[in-house]
Amino acid sequence: MSNAMSQPDEQTPAAAAEASAGAAPDLYRRADGRLILRQVRDGRAVETPVRAVCCFPWSRRSEFISLRDDKGKEQRLIERLDDLPAAAFQLVEEELVDRVFVPRITAVMAIAPQAELFHWRVATDAGERSFLTARHDYLRSLPGGGVLIQDVGNDLYLVEHPTRLDSRSRRLLWTYLD
Repeated sequence: MSNAMSQPDEQTPAAAAEASAGAAPDLYRRADGRLILRQVRDGRAVETPVRAVCCFPWSRRSEFISLRDDKGKEQRLIERLDDLPAAAFQLVEEELVDRVFVPRITAVMAIAPQAELFHWRVATDAGERSFLTARHDYLRSLPGGGVLIQDVGNDLYLVEHPTRLDSRSRRLLWTYLD
């Protein structure tokens, strides 16, 4: 056997990472509710508590999911959530939902001025909501045409497709935007 060939157990960490890069992450949920990533590092099995972070939460919600340890260091990058096996998909999806809950506005029922604020009444995918925004705050336009609204309590609301809202909702939203 030539010295140029390396044995599987002599694989460098970089080579091991490269070899497993295409493989689905080995994930499970611990009894305390933490998401755990199992990896092989330096020939040893290592279990690391991780949290899932969507790198592009407004434009690519199901792509580029970073699994990060408690210090914020990326342990693994999932390029496409849909490529994961069902069990891993469910664990990562649950983690993302727990981390970032952003109601999607489906209708704007009213926007009323109140002193230096606007009082919004909206229908969302999580039911009817009421919130306040500062008059001087502007909505954030997102790639793809969506609009992100932040209320005075720093909660976020998303209008994914403003052009798909009913005419009354669009009129109210555009009045606020102008």
